[in-house]
Amino acid sequence: MNEPIFTVWKEFRFDAAHQLDAGEGGDPRYRRVHGHSYQVEVWLRGPLNEHGWVVDMGDLARRIARVRDALDHRFLNEVEGLGIPTMENIARFVWEQLGDLPQLHRVAVQRAQNGEGCEYWGPV
Repeated sequence: MNEPIFTVWKEFRFDAAHQLDAGEGGDPRYRRVHGHSYQVEVWLRGPLNEHGWVVDMGDLARRIARVRDALDHRFLNEVEGLGIPTMENIARFVWEQLGDLPQLHRVAVQRAQNGEGCEYWGPV
């Protein structure tokens, strides 16, 4: 009989500023320093362990707090390892910071005020 698989998630929010270069002909507003409120969801997937859960949510919360601290109220262009501060790279950055969790399944980043978001499923 196959072992049941569960998906659990935890979300966090942060506010940060960034500046983007949209290239020639791109929206000039991106070049100005501006900020967003972000919501990030971290999804984990797997069977129940000997404790009856996929992951210790307290441990996950502590790990996420470190990632949140690296991003919250920061100028994202200066965050080491982030690269160009797009939603896509934020999702990748969060994944990489939590990448030692074998159950890591998906990271979603949203900017609800703009009705925008992206999902990252890890490296191929």
